[in-house]
Amino acid sequence: MFVYGSLNDDHHFRLLTGMSLEGIPARLANFRRIHPKNAFAFAVPWSGGHIEGRLLSGVTPALLAKLDEYESAGSLYERLIVEVEAGGRKQQAWIYIADPEAIRPWLERGFAERDRIEAFVEQSVHRYLETKADRCPLGGRRALALAVTGELLSEEIQGLLSQALEDEQLAPWLIKHEIEKADLPGLEWLEGDRKARPFAGAYMSLALRLMIFNQIETRFRHNFRGLTRTGEELYERSLSALMALKLLVDQGPALKELIARQGVDTFRPDFTYPDYAVAALFIAEELWQEERARATAAWVDDHRQPGDTPLGAELEFSQLGVRAIGARENADPLFDGFYYFHDFDLARRGWKLGAHIDDHGFAAARGQRARGFLELAFGRYRLYGDVSKPATRDPWVLAQLIDLAARYIDVKPHSLHLSIQADENIPFKRLENPEYFICLLLLGGDLREDSSGRLREMRIFHGEILHPETGLHLSRLNRHHQRPGEESTLPVVEYQFARLHYEYDYQPLILALKGFQRRANPWPFKGCTGCPEQERHQDLETALKQWAAFPSPISQRCCDDFLEIVRAGLEEEAAAAGERYTRYVHSHLEAIAAQLQRRNQRIHDYHQRLRRPEPVQGIT
Repeated sequence: MFVYGSLNDDHHFRLLTGMSLEGIPARLANFRRIHPKNAFAFAVPWSGGHIEGRLLSGVTPALLAKLDEYESAGSLYERLIVEVEAGGRKQQAWIYIADPEAIRPWLERGFAERDRIEAFVEQSVHRYLETKADRCPLGGRRALALAVTGELLSEEIQGLLSQALEDEQLAPWLIKHEIEKADLPGLEWLEGDRKARPFAGAYMSLALRLMIFNQIETRFRHNFRGLTRTGEELYERSLSALMALKLLVDQGPALKELIARQGVDTFRPDFTYPDYAVAALFIAEELWQEERARATAAWVDDHRQPGDTPLGAELEFSQLGVRAIGARENADPLFDGFYYFHDFDLARRGWKLGAHIDDHGFAAARGQRARGFLELAFGRYRLYGDVSKPATRDPWVLAQLIDLAARYIDVKPHSLHLSIQADENIPFKRLENPEYFICLLLLGGDLREDSSGRLREMRIFHGEILHPETGLHLSRLNRHHQRPGEESTLPVVEYQFARLHYEYDYQPLILALKGFQRRANPWPFKGCTGCPEQERHQDLETALKQWAAFPSPISQRCCDDFLEIVRAGLEEEAAAAGERYTRYVHSHLEAIAAQLQRRNQRIHDYHQRLRRPEPVQGIT
């Protein structure tokens, strides 16, 4: 067989066939290899042209059948016998020749070689669902049972797919075994748990929303491969997740109506877990409109602003706010502090958004069931190990993900952690002016008056980022594994002070943090072994706690110096990212300055109001 594209890569060939063949360099005359940008290669007849490739020996009928399936022989490609020159002589060999018209839709969708291989391996993995689907109680509706089983086991399937793509020697029987032993979620346990039963409606409503999101995200990822593709070092679902959230938020009223029409707006004791999955599939089918989806994908593509620095975010949600940690039983009337998160199988429903429960390291760290926050961590997933990739290099994409997720998830937002990948080759530095952290708090903290009318910075004043043992968690150095089993890690500075709001533009804060981190590169408050600034940080923590209790304006000189640091850092990054990103940065520097000025003026006005004498009643 003469190979010239994806089959000419030994790793790809083993992924697709499970075997390796000996090959020698070869040339095919009167053909041309076409390889469009962001698409897969194919060969077409071309008088006077030639293709360099390899001639593989030892091709068997069984191997041909498997390759025919991969190449969609008879539709996308035709398998022919050609004459090639190899080893100094001419020989006959099989070759796959493309049908350009049949391939055109695939190219328009942006399918690359890796995408075709993923789709083929995914198709192989899905075959093993058929036996599992027979156990799904849907009255013999096999196609529906298969789709529901695929949704309910999507995390396991994606984990096996990732393993298969990384390890071409993974035995098919092992994949089949892992799928067969995976448990389908159920609700029968509720009959014996009276405490959990009152919360079933809220949990299954959230599970339903996550399943609808999963279905829409999958469609975007499959139908718009070229527009959803990210770099290998980034989370591969960031753009498709953004598109899905945008489509769902834009159709909020229609979504609510469809949920009511399916009868799943309240808990149904007569419904099984698969019944809710059926409703999610039907609702997603109703909401998906090709024209609307195309416009959504184009909106994301038109607005993207890829920079040079990898970014991430973690979003915390709770009906109880700061009282979520260590909450008493039933204090949260909807979710009981997400105490039953795993019982309702929400980790597997929300894996694409990195959903998990965060109790700030108290009970969960000791292996106990915990009450805490629902957390979404874009890029963190447990497919076959706890790994974390940056969500994006694009501040606009990250800001949109944050905003749309907060609006869609339908749980009260609480706080936001923003992560910036650090450069291991650049050492951290001592911060020239500690008041720069107050500038950050003005941009992203929670500055407002409490119930007594006193102005506070609530995140610090309420102790939300104060750990009883380790102190103030303003920023922290983490180390992330990007692949399971890898010893190497990447340093990430996580800023933990921001408040999460509905319908809020986080671009100024993200850009300010990025420019500040890149230029000033201060030692993180926590997570640094042997940090020389530890004593200074303790003094700064005391000063920040005092400021949070009684905020005072910062000087114009401090604001200007801070903005200059941010500008220099962003322009340094923009020089590597390109002209379009440079224009984007400059357009937002004014927004950063305006927001900083507006928050500082609010403190000025508050103190001015305190100094103003109260008017005497009854005298004009």
